[in-house]
Amino acid sequence: MLRALVTAGFLTLALIILLISFVFEVTPSTESLLVNLGTEIIGIVITVAVVEWFFERRRLQNRGRQLAWDALHAVEHAVWVWQGGPREMDTDEVRAVLSAVGEEDPLPDFTESLFLNIGTRSRRLLTNDPQAVAAMPGFMNALEHLARLSSLRDGDDVIPPLKLADILDDGTHELARTLGKPTERHLASLIRYRDPSAESQERRHFGGRAGYHPRQVASWPGAE
Repeated sequence: MLRALVTAGFLTLALIILLISFVFEVTPSTESLLVNLGTEIIGIVITVAVVEWFFERRRLQNRGRQLAWDALHAVEHAVWVWQGGPREMDTDEVRAVLSAVGEEDPLPDFTESLFLNIGTRSRRLLTNDPQAVAAMPGFMNALEHLARLSSLRDGDDVIPPLKLADILDDGTHELARTLGKPTERHLASLIRYRDPSAESQERRHFGGRAGYHPRQVASWPGAE
């Protein structure tokens, strides 16, 4: 707002100077001086406005990229807790793990909370930071997919594991496109250490032995 007011002020000043030079009777030398001064001010204002626009766009792109990386890391962590697999997975491996989800895979409350946090955070970003989101092509689509997770505990119906996997897969695919990561799906049969049992989820999430809960850490900065 302040930048807009300053820009408008200088443009108004330039127009007043030009108006004086053309409307009022002044000497040729004064008229030439006023015309040059007015056009110079307009040129400076336009140059500064264009440079400022590029800087603002770059700032929004950097913020949008960081938010997209945060979202992807949150999804990777939540999928790893839920299904297992290598601790560090690329997007094609995440999609492979999700393609192997079974109809009877358990979803404990702590794992469900991870997905719920991702959905809530995605919905808030779409509402509260739309400019940064729009600065990264494809990021809005990813958040719209992931925002569906915010309704995990709405009503009495439990979301089926296969539907949950589809939502996560769609979101991962769009995040991969946004960040230039692999969008193809790896072969699920090549994923090692996959174990969706409730005991293994507990161990991966809380650490240590099953049944030992030192503390729970949010998977996405700002998530509640």
